[in-house]
Amino acid sequence: MVSTSADIGSPKIITNIDTISVRRLIIAGVLCFIALIVAIIVGATGPEVYESVSYNLYQCPDNTHIYSTNCTGSQLYPGSGAWSQYFDPITSLNKFWALQATPYSNNLTSFTSEQVIFSVVIYDGQGNVIKSQNSTQTVVCNTGFGQCNTFTLIDEEDLESISYAVDISIVSENTTIIGDVDFDVWRNSSSFSSFEIITHLTLLIISAIAIIGFLIAMRSFSLINWAFEQKFLFALFFGILLANNPFYGIQYATQGAFFPFLNAFFDIIFLSIFSLYSLMVLDRIRLESKKVEWDYSTISKIVVVVIFMILGLILFSWINVRDRKDPIIGSATSESGIQALFYLVATVFICILLWILLLVITAFPVAYARQYLFAKYLFTAVPIVVFVISILIGIIAGTFGPLNPNSLSVMYFNVLNNVFVAIVAYSYWPNANPFHKGVMGSGEEQSLVYQDDEI
Repeated sequence: MVSTSADIGSPKIITNIDTISVRRLIIAGVLCFIALIVAIIVGATGPEVYESVSYNLYQCPDNTHIYSTNCTGSQLYPGSGAWSQYFDPITSLNKFWALQATPYSNNLTSFTSEQVIFSVVIYDGQGNVIKSQNSTQTVVCNTGFGQCNTFTLIDEEDLESISYAVDISIVSENTTIIGDVDFDVWRNSSSFSSFEIITHLTLLIISAIAIIGFLIAMRSFSLINWAFEQKFLFALFFGILLANNPFYGIQYATQGAFFPFLNAFFDIIFLSIFSLYSLMVLDRIRLESKKVEWDYSTISKIVVVVIFMILGLILFSWINVRDRKDPIIGSATSESGIQALFYLVATVFICILLWILLLVITAFPVAYARQYLFAKYLFTAVPIVVFVISILIGIIAGTFGPLNPNSLSVMYFNVLNNVFVAIVAYSYWPNANPFHKGVMGSGEEQSLVYQDDEI
């Protein structure tokens, strides 16, 4: 049996770390590992972010792009009729819908680039005109009947109707560059949006119940006697409730920027609390500190985390609000401004993560030499290392937080946040509580657990 200690004070609060055994240590690690594996499996098999439906202009047999009497579709050229199409119903969970066109060369003999003006008319489900406009596109085609460049004709983020129909025609005179056309209707997958909402709501309920249980377990102990980590748990509890986001689903019912900003604020708050917790607790173990020293080291940690929080809030807000106001298909960092800010925020955050890993390494020999510190070190360092490595992989993969989320990243990182807070809460759960009569930590029994040089 390995034991650690809490902050200096009397009486001491005996926690799970103080009475931890190898068996319980293994069980806790296995349960956390299973939770993360399940999250990976569920996320990997989850819905795609976008869904699309393709329509072909010519509708020729074998999907050829040479018009003949065997084709059942229509042609699109100046003076011809419009291409008309009704689309499947769209809900607020789809967030937006866009129409992309990919023309094919009309038996060209040379590489050709031409400005083509399209007439775009959008109707609601009752046939009323919602929008009518011309769209000028640069069409670049190779010789023969090859594929030309793809461009967007419609990008609607303000969903004014459940059903839509469009008429597309060419108004440019003497334009013969375009032959067949593939039209692709893109929208955010409603299944993915539902997946995000259910993930946040489920984890919110579980975390709220667990937090209430922890507070009930601690209610008989004076706050003065709480360990530093137990007090910091209040911040972690606050952060995880925000990260699980009780308001997440409301953003789909509104068109404003407030809730996308709120999502960014909640995400960055939790990451900042995690960063500060890791830096402070690991440094306390490394220095065997009995209390928080407000020296340059402590202040520098806070300053660096605040800088990251401010820059991260700007980046996450920019991405979330842009995604709501003017969503794009593809990488969230495709805009040069967002890309530059992403590199800046990633650099600052990676520096913090490397600082945390350095403290993990430097604190190891100190903890290993002190039996009463080693269990505390393991329960502190291992979850932090898993969290840091996961974040670094997410940053490298370009799918972290609001950056290009998919089912895997949404499920894994949200579960990771909750597992991290859960293992910290389990570590500092009082051994004697209303749910379990354990070691009370008084008299001779307490002296066996705590030593004069413990932190």
